[in-house]
Formats: sequence, structure tokens, C-alpha cells
Amino acid sequence: MGYSLRLMVNAKDPIPVIRKRGRPARDAFDAAAGIRKAALVAFARAGFNGASVLEIARAAGVAKPLVHYHYASKEALWQAAVGEALGTLQVEMQAALRTSDQASTPQLLLKGLAHQLVLFASRYPDLVRIVVDETGKGGTRAQWLYQAYLLPSYALGQSVIRSVVQGIHPAAKAPAAEHLVPTVLGVMNFPFLEAELIAKAYGKDVYSKAYLARQSEVLYRVLLVLLDLAIPPTDLAT
Repeated sequence: MGYSLRLMVNAKDPIPVIRKRGRPARDAFDAAAGIRKAALVAFARAGFNGASVLEIARAAGVAKPLVHYHYASKEALWQAAVGEALGTLQVEMQAALRTSDQASTPQLLLKGLAHQLVLFASRYPDLVRIVVDETGKGGTRAQWLYQAYLLPSYALGQSVIRSVVQGIHPAAKAPAAEHLVPTVLGVMNFPFLEAELIAKAYGKDVYSKAYLARQSEVLYRVLLVLLDLAIPPTDLAT
């Protein structure tokens, strides 16, 4: 029997695409996805106020009216882009946890989670910049982030920690989530926030398959140390 970890996530579904009435655009689904992708980059680089709908449309390769056709306002576009990225993380984590029956030990479960977290961070490096910017400024968008995604995600992280520790040491007390969760977030996200600097300083492409594998192993080893699970480390030099 595998090591099973079953958790409930109290998070809202990703924000749906807001469509106006009228003639549907050609390849509407692909166009909307491209707009959200371009918007995430624009909001990360320029902030909500600095990003313009026109620039987003140009980056997505569509006309500005098509952006307004899919999204009633820039606020609606921001929520759709950010909500899609955060919702993807929650869906992927739930999927990883549902497959925990296949993991024979908590250590193997941690290895799988570490790999999934690093891959997600590599796909959405702009998401962290947006979250840090908005929560730092406060306001309605920050409150939306807290209630819809951040607080449920942090609660999920605490539940994972508690469940894994008790799977190894039933009487043990889980490490404090307020220390462990931010540490994990830093390890999984920082290389992709500083990809250009790492490339210049060390000549490494953080998006290469080899780097992603090594960073996943780094995060796994960090989890083992923080959770005090004695597993021989693998060689990171290869």
C-alpha cells in the first residue's frame, strides 16, 4: 500500500473568461489564452497601473478591441490572468496529492511534490512578481489574492507538512509552517526570478532540463532537512 495523503483545498475556481455579447472571434479560445499570457508578463513588468491594454494586445498579436471583447475591463483581465496561474498551481498540487497512493514512502511523495513545484515556478516566473507587488501595496487586488488563493494555499502547505511528518513520526510535532512554507517558496521561485543574473554569474540556463532536475533535487533535500527525514542525498554535481 502506498503512502496516502488526502487533503481538502478551500480555494475558488480559476476566474472564468469574461465574454461580451456579439460575434465570436476566430480561434477565440486561443486568442483569450494568448491575451492572458501576455497580460501576466505585462502586469509583472509594469504593475497594474503601468501596463496598458494596447501593449498587451500587441504582445498577444491581436487587435485591442479583441481584448475588450474577451474582458470587460483591465481589472477583469488581471484577475483572469493571475487567477488562471494560481488556479493551475492548486490543480497540479491536488493532482500530485491524489497520486500519493503510488508513493511507497513519504520521501517519494516529497520528491514528486518538489519536482512539481519547481516545474510550475519555471512556467510562471511572472506570477511571483505580481503577488509580491500587489500584496506589498495592499488594496482590493491584494485582498482578492489573499482570500481567493494565498491563504488557502498556505493552509494547504501547513497540512502537507503535518501529514508528511506524522507519516514518519506519528508523535512528532510538525515544523512551524510560517518558517517552512516561505523557505520552500523561495527555493522554488528565486532561480527563475533571477534567471538573467544566474546566467551571467554562473553560465547556467535555469530553464534547461538539467537545471530543472537539479533544482528539484535541491528543493527535495531542503524539505528533508527541514522535516528531519534522514535520507542519503544524491549527487548534485552531475
